[in-house]
Amino acid sequence: MLQMRSRPAHGRQDRDGEDRVKEKLFTVGPVEMHPETLRIGGEQPPYFRTEEFSQMVLNCELMMCELAGAPAGSRMILLTCSGSGGMEAAVINATGPEDRVLIIVGGGFGERFCDICEANGIPYDALRLEAGRSLTPQQIDTLQLGRYRALLVNAHETSTGVLYDIERLGKACTMAGTYFIVDAISAFLCDPIDMTAMGIDTLLTSSQKGLALAPGLSILLLGPRSIERAARRKVNSYYFGLARYLADGARGQTPFTPAVTVILQLSERLRSIRQKGAAAMTLRCSQLAQYFRAAISELPLRMFPDSPSNALTALSPVNHLSAFAIYCELKNRFGFVVAPSGGELRDTLFRVGHMGNISQSDLDALACALKEITQ
Repeated sequence: MLQMRSRPAHGRQDRDGEDRVKEKLFTVGPVEMHPETLRIGGEQPPYFRTEEFSQMVLNCELMMCELAGAPAGSRMILLTCSGSGGMEAAVINATGPEDRVLIIVGGGFGERFCDICEANGIPYDALRLEAGRSLTPQQIDTLQLGRYRALLVNAHETSTGVLYDIERLGKACTMAGTYFIVDAISAFLCDPIDMTAMGIDTLLTSSQKGLALAPGLSILLLGPRSIERAARRKVNSYYFGLARYLADGARGQTPFTPAVTVILQLSERLRSIRQKGAAAMTLRCSQLAQYFRAAISELPLRMFPDSPSNALTALSPVNHLSAFAIYCELKNRFGFVVAPSGGELRDTLFRVGHMGNISQSDLDALACALKEITQ
């Protein structure tokens, strides 16, 4: 077990005037934001029921659909809520108590889909996988998807870092006529995502992950089948019924007050990302992941998932080291914040994010800290 040490008295002052270490985020959301994004966050939000704001939202829709490879006629929904709110909205606007869905469960966020279905009376079957293990091609080929209205899956399971074969799952859904709902909350712009090529009907993401914005905004992209379904469904929710969002969104507005500042940040980031392209963003994330994994390859840390995502590196300490103690040591001694795990994985697993405004030199510093702690 690691011996915990006190935090050194240097860095910046907090609100009480006490010195503390300036923290660097290597988490999986929120992530380190870019300077221009931070600048927008410090400005007065404008009034939003204007033609200028509406046009900005419509432009965001065009750019989001382009970056996600959305099929022609797709629409964007902006929800002021966490990613879990986006998950619930996606589920209840495509399925109901009269349906049955299949959920791939490889960790906490797969279980969240189950909780959402439980809360809304939606019958489901759960295919539960061992933590860190992906679906094999043989498992995908035997899913019998024709029995289900929809397949619900996380593009990667953020709690363990495992990446699923979304393209193969999408092909299976297309053959069966099953709706394909994909949570890409921390996969968008990190792992390859193409709604058209992968047969995705509903894709959801969140502002504080690959987009590197402030938290508070969920973004749903609905393909034509999902639009048709959502437009005529009567859901048991006042706020999350998407028919109203589709109607107001046609003119670039939302039915309720949106996260105005985060949408301004979104507009700026999408313009910047569009100049590089989604493939370049994914490649950069992949390169950072590979660079970090090579830098720690000699340390007593084991890669946890069998099919790792670019977005994060999930590590399991060996030699009886505690993952949670490593997290605490990194934070208290160095000001480096990685993502700890809870529950049964608390002492088994911690995660290092590769999203947002981080560089190879940042990862070098983290690798050096890990070497000092673990050896």
